[in-house]
Amino acid sequence: MLSRVANRLYWAARYLERSAGLSRVISAYTQFIMDTPKSAPVDWDVLIKIIDGESAYFSRYSKVTEHNVIKFLLSDEENLGSIKASVKSARENVRTTRDVLPEEAWELINELKLFVDINVEEAVKRRSRYDFLDGVMLQNLQIDGLFDSSMNRDRSFEFIRLGRYLERCDMATRAAAVGIASYSEGEQSADLDISVWSNILDSLSATSAYRRQIGPLVEAPEVVNFVFNGQDFPRSVRYCLDRVERVISNFKNNEACMKILARMQPRLDKFDAHRMNNKKIDKVIEQIQLDLHKLNAAIADTWFFPEVK
Repeated sequence: MLSRVANRLYWAARYLERSAGLSRVISAYTQFIMDTPKSAPVDWDVLIKIIDGESAYFSRYSKVTEHNVIKFLLSDEENLGSIKASVKSARENVRTTRDVLPEEAWELINELKLFVDINVEEAVKRRSRYDFLDGVMLQNLQIDGLFDSSMNRDRSFEFIRLGRYLERCDMATRAAAVGIASYSEGEQSADLDISVWSNILDSLSATSAYRRQIGPLVEAPEVVNFVFNGQDFPRSVRYCLDRVERVISNFKNNEACMKILARMQPRLDKFDAHRMNNKKIDKVIEQIQLDLHKLNAAIADTWFFPEVK
């Protein structure tokens, strides 16, 4: 497979997963804000932090308001992590790899982009937001389903899986980090604490899976452990890294990537939020984020832009 094709498939999958993941986060957090008393210590800046976008946000917006934050995350094309920018980038990557994808993929990605272009500005308003976010999530599920049900299990499919699961892993750690930050703020009611962690589960579409495996009681340590080590939940850190390792183990010249993955596994094996304070959990999250960054770079150096020897 040509390295440029592998690169574009990988990033098409990452951008699609990013648009769907961010849609889940915004939808869950909007509902959380609506259900939370005005006196509670929560604000819209949490959504900026979850994508590590403070620098980009404050370079263009002077105040943190609902309108500004939602516009930044939905329709601001200068924010490369926004839903509109992500869908646009995904479409461009699919356009240049159409010959290795199912014919319907180009049609579906165009439908997604058209849907976003037409509706994204209205979605900044609350009354239109849920329908828009649901639309983005459902159309992404269609595309994922097409890939999973119609593609040969060849290198094209494997690079799509690689991008998808790395992006999911990244989003899971970010969601957990926001929950820990909210939980660390100190004196807050038990009801607010439950709302924070229920929102984290909702943002990962994990509520039903959590209740089936853990139970109906939402507690911070149990949620964090589930997000990190839920072996059967397809958006947990462990599940995503296991899938990433399975893909990479079948590639040649995988030594650099496997070395990074080998460092990450023991951290998950030792991880138990019941025996860790928030500072230690934050440190683990920071290290996993750093390793994900290194893994992304190693993937690019090995298969997308290899040095000519």
